[in-house]
Amino acid sequence: MKFRNISDLSNEDLKEAPFEFLIMKLNDICLVSLNRKLKELDLTINQANFLVVINTEEKLPQSYISQLLNIRGGSVTKALKRLEAKELVKIYPNPENKSKNIVEITNKGRKTTKEFKTMIENLENEIFEKYSDEEKEKLKIMLRDIAKGYDELNY
Repeated sequence: MKFRNISDLSNEDLKEAPFEFLIMKLNDICLVSLNRKLKELDLTINQANFLVVINTEEKLPQSYISQLLNIRGGSVTKALKRLEAKELVKIYPNPENKSKNIVEITNKGRKTTKEFKTMIENLENEIFEKYSDEEKEKLKIMLRDIAKGYDELNY
């Protein structure tokens, strides 16, 4: 089986391709596409992920953001500082524990998150236009269930 791109695979090739390979290649394609789109908003995919999480609440402890994204220590601090420099979030000490930080999304951050979500929705609609809502929902459920299976293998 010779190929360079997942989209070049024939139905016969798909039968032979390991599922994990297909998922990894799809992930690569999605990340490249998203990063290209996010440049319009001066964001990276990681920054967009942070904004989506932070936008779920008015204010969040930095440690909770770290836990939700499964990213530790200095990496979270660096990412949040970059978002703060872009005026998308505010970081300040927790009044109850000065050694901990609280992160708050700004109005600019909310607007940017909304633009990001709209961009993703438009991209998804374009990619999935030939599929029914039921097929899309079934695929999401299958992907979630596959992820659960891998999680169970790792514990």
